[in-house]
Amino acid sequence: MKKISFLGCFVLLLAVVFLVAPVAADTIAANSAISQSATVGTAVTARPSVIVTDGSTPLSGISVTFVVESGSGSVTGGTVTTGSDGIATVGSWTLGTTAGTNTLTVTNISLTGSPVTFTATGTAVAISAPTLTGITPSNGYNTDLVSITNLAGSGFTGTPTVVLMKSGSTNITATSVSVVSASQITCSFDIAGKSAGYWNVVITNPDGQSATLTNGFEIKNPSATVTLSSITPNSGVVNNTVTITDLSGSGFLNTATIRLKRDNYNDILGTAVTIVSSTKITGTFDLNNRATGTYAVCVLNDGVTPTCGPAFYINSAAAVNGTIYVKSSPTSSKVFLSSNYQGYTPLTLDNITPGTYTVLVQRAGYNSYSESVKVTAGNTSYVTASLVLAPEETTVTTTVPTTTVTTVKTTAKSTAKVPTPWPSATPTPASPVSVLAILGAVGVGYVVLRKL
Repeated sequence: MKKISFLGCFVLLLAVVFLVAPVAADTIAANSAISQSATVGTAVTARPSVIVTDGSTPLSGISVTFVVESGSGSVTGGTVTTGSDGIATVGSWTLGTTAGTNTLTVTNISLTGSPVTFTATGTAVAISAPTLTGITPSNGYNTDLVSITNLAGSGFTGTPTVVLMKSGSTNITATSVSVVSASQITCSFDIAGKSAGYWNVVITNPDGQSATLTNGFEIKNPSATVTLSSITPNSGVVNNTVTITDLSGSGFLNTATIRLKRDNYNDILGTAVTIVSSTKITGTFDLNNRATGTYAVCVLNDGVTPTCGPAFYINSAAAVNGTIYVKSSPTSSKVFLSSNYQGYTPLTLDNITPGTYTVLVQRAGYNSYSESVKVTAGNTSYVTASLVLAPEETTVTTTVPTTTVTTVKTTAKSTAKVPTPWPSATPTPASPVSVLAILGAVGVGYVVLRKL
């Protein structure tokens, strides 16, 4: 038998080993944490990744697929090829909107260990309590339904309840609630017949969290907000119909009615009433068989409670004269018509012949007020005097300086030359006439000097 060398035996042994030893398989395994958590509807922080090797050496160019298995989430970059390091990472993984477990698998059926599964727990979003910052409109009359176009704030979710609350009153729950956005709600409140005053606005989300706008909404009584300033015309003739072209004021509602009121007489209801605006009303009054005299003009926003203002005069059919109505501030001031005293304000001057008059209003301690007034037949002219306080009188003591007159005696020397008489052997006695002449000359010289 032929002997086998030692080298030959060694080679034969190696061949047997290679034939018997198995070849290592290509495998896939997780390269990142396989479990994490994130808020529902958001992407996980640690993107899932896998590594592919042949047992020890990373394999590049191997394609794997990331697929959402549960949780209704989504991925980007779902099909990825391993790099030179044998690693493949998903683009992103966003969890579903429902709290709970989400799963993601990575697959390549030719790789051992496929699929690799990752899990992520979706946690619920922490919902902040809502806030209220304003309401539009912020008030309404207790005669009808009011529509809220903007209940402003934040954190509105689902279909919240909206309520008006006032101590001692039954809550008013809004209807037709609509969440336009997380910061705006529209709704309606039926405030007809409800108590006037300020009410709190309260919103409550479905999760029970609420917010309050203190005294955010005011319910108004329409009769308490009406003002009246004037009426045109302000008079009419009995047994006729008068058309009112401008009843001026503020706060008029579309439901307003008008009437003329006078103590101990039936009201005269306005007809063909038109609410032109919140500051103007037109209409007519039927003065048939009505008593002549002064009536108050009234507006009833709710049809029940009157607000009365300017005067309206019903004149007789034969009326050819006019009226002047005088009021003042302060009241109880004297009234003069063309210098004739008439009485104290407020004062109505009836049966005034048409023409132009001067009305004078006076009161002690005040400056007088004067106004020129034109009176026309069948109409009333108004005078409103706002008296101004007169300045207080102050006594001033004046010292008159004393003037001292000093008389200066002046002696004037005459410059006239007196002729020298020829010498005489015998002195001649002085003549009285000559003396007078000399004195006269001196006097003339004195006068000349004074003129100079």
